[in-house]
Amino acid sequence: MNEQAFAGIRTVFLDLDDTVWWFTENSKVALRRTFQDFDLQQLCPYQQFRQVYLEHNHQLWTLYHRGQISRDFLLDERFRAVLRHFNYSGNCDKLVPRLNEAYLHTLSTLKLLVPGAKELLEHLSSKVYDINILSNGFRGTQQQKLISAGVMHYFHHIVLSDDCGFTKPFPQIFSYAQQVAGAQPESTVMIGDEAETDIVGAHQAGWRTIYYNWRNVEPALGTATATVASLDEVIGLL
Repeated sequence: MNEQAFAGIRTVFLDLDDTVWWFTENSKVALRRTFQDFDLQQLCPYQQFRQVYLEHNHQLWTLYHRGQISRDFLLDERFRAVLRHFNYSGNCDKLVPRLNEAYLHTLSTLKLLVPGAKELLEHLSSKVYDINILSNGFRGTQQQKLISAGVMHYFHHIVLSDDCGFTKPFPQIFSYAQQVAGAQPESTVMIGDEAETDIVGAHQAGWRTIYYNWRNVEPALGTATATVASLDEVIGLL
C-alpha cells in the first residue's frame, strides 16, 4: 500500500487510547497506585487483583462499545466486580466511587505516548492536515490525558462518545464527527488500533482507514485501507 491510496485526504481522525496516548502502559501505573493507596493488598495480591480487573474491564468495554451497557454502569461495575470476586466484606457502595475517582485522576496525569505518536503528529501538522481525536473515552479524562502528555495543541477537535451518546462503531458517532470537523467522508481517514470500533466503523462511514495492528488481530476483510505494525509506517502513507 502506498500513499496514492490516501490521495485527497484533508481530515485525519485518530483514536486516542493505544493509538496516541499509551493506555496499556499508563493504566498499569494507575491501577497499581490505586491498589496501593487503598491498601487492597489486604484483599488479595496485586497480580491477582490486576488479572481479575483486566478481565472484567475488557468485557465491560466490549459491551459499552456495542451500546449494551451505559457509561455509568461500566464505571461502577469494573471495580465492584473485582471486590465481589475477592469477597470484599466492606461497603462497596462507598469504596467503588473512590476507587474510580482515584484511578481516573491518576490515569489522566500520566504522560507516556505510544512509540512514534509524537513524530506522527509532527508530520501530520507539517502537512497541514486537519487533525482530530475520535474516542469512546470519557469527557474530562480524555482531554486531560492529552494535556498531560503535551500534545493537546495538535488537535482541532476532540470528539467523544460522551458528546453524542453513541460509541464507535455506531454510524451516528462518525456522522457527528464529520459535522463537528466540517469534513467529507471521501477526504477523511481514521487511524486506530481497534479492528471493530475504529476500522470497521470508519469504513462503513465511507472513510479511508489505517489500522495500527499492534495486537495482531485482523479486521473484517476489506475494511482496512492500509495496515501498519508501527506508527512510523503511517508517515509514509500520509
